[in-house]
Amino acid sequence: MFTRASVLSLSLSCIISSTAALDLDVQNQDSIKSAAKTLANGLVTFYNESVSESGIPGIFPDPYYWWEAGLVFNALIDYSYLTGDSQYDAIVSDGIQAQLGEDYAFMPANQTGQITNEDQTTWALAALTAAETGFSPPENRSWAEYAAEVFDVQVLRWDEETCGGGIRYTIFTFQSGYDYKSNAATGDFFLLAARLAKLTGNGTYSEWADKSYTWAKDRGLISDDYDVYDGTSADLDNCEDANRVQWSYIHSVYTEGSAIMQNITNGEQKWTDAVQGFVNSSNIFFEDDILTEIACERNVIAAPSLAEPLTKKLEASAKAAAGICEEVSEDVKCSHSWDHADSLETASDGNLGEVFSALAIVQSLLFSKAKPLASNGTEAEAGDNATQSGDASGTSGAEVPKETGAAGTIAASVTAVLAVAFAAALSC
Repeated sequence: MFTRASVLSLSLSCIISSTAALDLDVQNQDSIKSAAKTLANGLVTFYNESVSESGIPGIFPDPYYWWEAGLVFNALIDYSYLTGDSQYDAIVSDGIQAQLGEDYAFMPANQTGQITNEDQTTWALAALTAAETGFSPPENRSWAEYAAEVFDVQVLRWDEETCGGGIRYTIFTFQSGYDYKSNAATGDFFLLAARLAKLTGNGTYSEWADKSYTWAKDRGLISDDYDVYDGTSADLDNCEDANRVQWSYIHSVYTEGSAIMQNITNGEQKWTDAVQGFVNSSNIFFEDDILTEIACERNVIAAPSLAEPLTKKLEASAKAAAGICEEVSEDVKCSHSWDHADSLETASDGNLGEVFSALAIVQSLLFSKAKPLASNGTEAEAGDNATQSGDASGTSGAEVPKETGAAGTIAASVTAVLAVAFAAALSC
């Protein structure tokens, strides 16, 4: 799946003293928060070093991709929401807004040549997490508006001229991968639409969520057994010959989006079947209940039998992730693999993705005890009651209330997303 499948580790050498493995008690909220704080600090330490050197907020240096910063900010928004530790809120807010671009749709000029649809949606989902969690308000418009701007832009890119729909991997014809219908791009769009539908109560969003999911299912990018595939060539007749590589990332966005759709449709059978199907088919990504990337609320209330096995997988994965990380003075180093030490380094020394993944899975254990997220019907504590702008989707000017209810929203990562999506589903 192109760049999103890239290994985040640089495998650089580093000698660090005074290390201690993170001790995580998955049943103890204070222990979870303590581990999360250590991991979050490791990410922020590297980010601050990067900005100090480059003078550019919102990005990490090469070789990290632009979208990776969006994932990290998403996780840090969740960190603030789940732990109550708001010390990083200002730099997160500034970083996200620095990457908005002139049209407030996460199309900054310095990324135009390489930005993909997946990349853009990653940042939109971070903004949406901010809207849902009552994150400190932005300087311009609202977090919800930023997410809606991206939705409006991507609706215009829905490509029915080939294969009857779907979203291409890249945005511009000169970019490599333009002839590929990416299931990650379509899945991201599906999740964005589902979460906007939950947040706003606007039926246009839920219609597009249904449409994008149905397209992926009809084209065989989601199998009858709910296996989720990478994508297909737009040059093939009807896009029916799928690239059958499976990534936990794409699986997770469809899992979380389906859980949200199940919730907002009051348990409609289509979505209940989807949630159950995706959970069942996710076993391919687990070994001894620990999440493995094989290629390199109550929202499940309609199927309460899922709660226990999902929680078991979450706890086992979080315990393993924390156990492979080591505290280093005021920093932390982690490994890509969660069942053995492999390139154990800090974010500053090359393991940004590894530290991020550990934070994402560890703090996912806090969702079941967190305050409700924003949704249509009630107000969140730090609401941003702005309205949408733009008219591509037919939702212009629709009110975007800041409300609580049950929609899971968490950052996704190459390693941690599937288990984290489970946490979202369980906490809805």
